[in-house]
Amino acid sequence: MSNLEFSKLKIILPYNLLAEKLVLSSILTIPEAILLVSEKLPIDAFYLETHQIIYKALLILYAEGKTIDYINLITWIQDHGFLSKIGGSHILLELLNQINNGSNLDEYIGLIYEKYLRRSLIKLGEEIIESGYLTDIPLETIFAKIEQSFFNLIDNKSTKHLISVEQGLQQIIREIEQGLKIPQTPGLKTTFIQLDILTQGFQNSDLIIIAGRPSMGKTAFAFNLAKNIAQYHNTGVVFFSLEMTRQQLLYRLLASEVEITSTRLRTSRIKEKEWFQIHKIISKLSNLKLFIDDTPELSVNDIKLKIKGINLESTKKISLIVIDYLQLLEGKDQNTNRVQELSKITRALKKLARDLNIPIIVLSQLSRNVESRINKRPILADLRESGCINFFFKDKFINFNKLLENRILYCWTGNFVSKQKIFNIKFTGQKPVYKLKTNYGWSLFITSNHKILTQKGWKKLNNITLNNLISTKLLLSIKFLAYYSKAFITWDKVIKITYQKLAPVYDLQISKYSNYFVNRVIVHNSIEQDADVVIMLYRDDYYNKENPKQNIIELIIAKHRNGPIGSTKLIFDPKFLRFFNT
Repeated sequence: MSNLEFSKLKIILPYNLLAEKLVLSSILTIPEAILLVSEKLPIDAFYLETHQIIYKALLILYAEGKTIDYINLITWIQDHGFLSKIGGSHILLELLNQINNGSNLDEYIGLIYEKYLRRSLIKLGEEIIESGYLTDIPLETIFAKIEQSFFNLIDNKSTKHLISVEQGLQQIIREIEQGLKIPQTPGLKTTFIQLDILTQGFQNSDLIIIAGRPSMGKTAFAFNLAKNIAQYHNTGVVFFSLEMTRQQLLYRLLASEVEITSTRLRTSRIKEKEWFQIHKIISKLSNLKLFIDDTPELSVNDIKLKIKGINLESTKKISLIVIDYLQLLEGKDQNTNRVQELSKITRALKKLARDLNIPIIVLSQLSRNVESRINKRPILADLRESGCINFFFKDKFINFNKLLENRILYCWTGNFVSKQKIFNIKFTGQKPVYKLKTNYGWSLFITSNHKILTQKGWKKLNNITLNNLISTKLLLSIKFLAYYSKAFITWDKVIKITYQKLAPVYDLQISKYSNYFVNRVIVHNSIEQDADVVIMLYRDDYYNKENPKQNIIELIIAKHRNGPIGSTKLIFDPKFLRFFNT
């Protein structure tokens, strides 16, 4: 039976009209609901074309940062010529008047998705019947296609990552064979040769942090990367600028390409021959699939919706996201302290990179610790601003080998204590160590810039004063904690902070939370642990004016989860903010 014959039967496929209306009504009356709905329902999950058009319009409105309401929705639908197709404005008014408090939204989404899967199953059955009549195609080919279609159908969140070692290795061997035929860097090439050799290009699902002190050229470098990748790969790239406006970035881009300073461009001091060159360059740059979003306040969810919106409307899918910069991103919970929030944001960005299966580059500031050292070259600890721990307990050194062997720490989740694995312990050198002593007799040996959870949020040790209250764990039995796990954090008074000596200190990374207990005190953990690649920018001539090698920028790959660390250098053109291979 062909598709045409099947459609002529006018069989109504499974769908839930009321659930579709209630979900769309929920989005219109509670705009935040679109975050949940968009996570779980594709556009064709809605059966009626009318509902598909309305849902797509709502997704695009949100992705463009517009208010989701009746006026904006009907305006979009009218402007795109869909009003008659949905049956008129009264259809939208009916959705607005639908009685719905949104409390059962998850259930309604589930009802829609179940019918969507049933329709997909019917479609697959139809394709199987049609395939049976295709006698010119070998059965093995038909069976393979049916099998693949079936697995695509049942591919959902709970099973899509579950594959056998055999399946995984077969995929790898295909990738290797392809690489033998067409030798190439497996990731997105930046066109900076040595950087591409070290990183093998930026890989899908990777979170890449580019860090540096102010005036190191982070934004210029990241924007160069975005432009190079969009141009070289002829692919979509989105640059989220939370600090600079799109006009400033575009002036920079044009200035670097035509080699005329931004100042001259802004003041229109252009010669006639330069004017023709500007038009030629603009025509060339206009072909780039490079998008700029300068919304000043963005969350990770906002970014996700905007990418989905671009993918809906653009012929080229987005292959890279660049965010300038981490510390300006908005978190979900505005009531938590900012340090915890940044840790949650990096985890959310890593999850987004995996969900979209594209690399995400995010810029980050380095701590001021760099400025206080004789050697200004940044190290990984400068990214974290978390300081380091010296493992003493009641003035006795903790058995470090035992800690390495057990690799277990306890963390505070906000409600209870969670046992977590240590997946990295790094010796960070000899540093000045201070002893903090509490009223209950607990002592802690840490560097001055390590953060401790106080009653007023996270504070570095050098900002904590006597009588400040810090969080500590009550001394309770394991049996008691099993029943009262939410009730054993208390506040302990700081009674003494004294300098001890230069001592060996260590940095720990754990698998999930952004804190851990040391000597019953909650201390802060790294924001860097979620990154797959950390690149730090350093210009020696910024600090050493006598350096004969001017305008050289060093790219220090301080962390590379799937490859080597190292460094490479580029030539930096400060006049036009460009970078070149050395």
